[in-house]
Amino acid sequence: MNIERKPVKTVGAKQTIRKIAEAIFQSRWYPNKKILIESIPDRSCQSEPVFQYMLKEGLNKKYKLIWMVKDKNDFKDVRIKNVKFVNFTPKTKWEKIARMYRLCTSRAMMYTNRYIGKIFEKQVLVYLIHGTALKARSTHARADAVNECDICISLSEFLIPLEAAQSDGIAEERFCVTGYPRNDALFDRGDFVKMLYPDATYDKVILWMPTFRKADHADRVDSTFEMPLEIPCLYSEEDCRKLDAVLRERNVLLILKPHPAQKLSAIKELGLTNIVLLYNEELDEKGIQLYQFVGATDALITDYSSIYYDYLLTGKPIGLTVDDFEVYGKDTGFVYENVFDYVIGEHILNADDFVRFATHVADGEDALKDKRKEMTDLFHKYQDNQSTKRVYECIQRELQNRYG
Repeated sequence: MNIERKPVKTVGAKQTIRKIAEAIFQSRWYPNKKILIESIPDRSCQSEPVFQYMLKEGLNKKYKLIWMVKDKNDFKDVRIKNVKFVNFTPKTKWEKIARMYRLCTSRAMMYTNRYIGKIFEKQVLVYLIHGTALKARSTHARADAVNECDICISLSEFLIPLEAAQSDGIAEERFCVTGYPRNDALFDRGDFVKMLYPDATYDKVILWMPTFRKADHADRVDSTFEMPLEIPCLYSEEDCRKLDAVLRERNVLLILKPHPAQKLSAIKELGLTNIVLLYNEELDEKGIQLYQFVGATDALITDYSSIYYDYLLTGKPIGLTVDDFEVYGKDTGFVYENVFDYVIGEHILNADDFVRFATHVADGEDALKDKRKEMTDLFHKYQDNQSTKRVYECIQRELQNRYG
């Protein structure tokens, strides 16, 4: 991959110092080579499977692999050769100095959420994009270096212009169509639902993953649409109990998996039998990857989340809660002018629609299967479990081109 890069702007003495530092720290003979890795939550999303593949290929014998995490103490018991965990945000003066040293001596940086700026032009900056463009995206770069990203992964050639427009000026030629590493887990074969709920004997399991709307511990709000229970389409206890009764009658489990940053509290108090909440900690305790669990469900309910694109690979039914579509479009925006030409699913506006979708899943009815397959072929160049390998090989080629 031959990429034209714009160097970080420096002048005078700073430029001289930078050149000297680059000559030392980025020399192929400098012994302390590193790769920095980031994700939110820590060790998740696209970054974790790439990290695991690096370990499988023995890359930690050549490079020190450094995870930049929220709190390094959460990983104090993890012992992997040549792997280190450090705080993404330095908490002491020493940590600030150590962070700068790591940035200077790193060959590559991989991130999904929090931008890691390059120190030197030669370094390889990899954006393991958090999700495919559907809603308008926030910035992922710093103001003085919007074109620093060297590799940005994508699902298909069709999506590259949309992703480029949403990625702070990353040129289209820097995108690499690999598929998403996290999607490999969708193809894993295992009874992951049974692992999480060993006593359950449901006929069907529906996963509900709403997109982000309001943060639990921050001021960010992506939709001002009023939701009394903090979830779409179910506006009262009566709505929830009505749906719960139908699910119980049809022996269907609805698992509500909130966005990690989503505010969600009222639903916890209702004590429903067939609508349960699922959090990352529960999956971690059982050693289940999120997308292993996602792939094991029988249907998905979402809305404007990028998981829509990912779940297409399963070929299973998708329901879309769209009660706040107009408001969300004004508050946050979408990348498509005609969203539902590309986002195919059974629309859910209220509790009755929820009941109808659950009934269709229970009865094995899937009227939109062929239309979803058209979108699957449009959005996914690769429909296999080899995306992690392709991303790894892409990074390796670029490291080889620059450092030999």
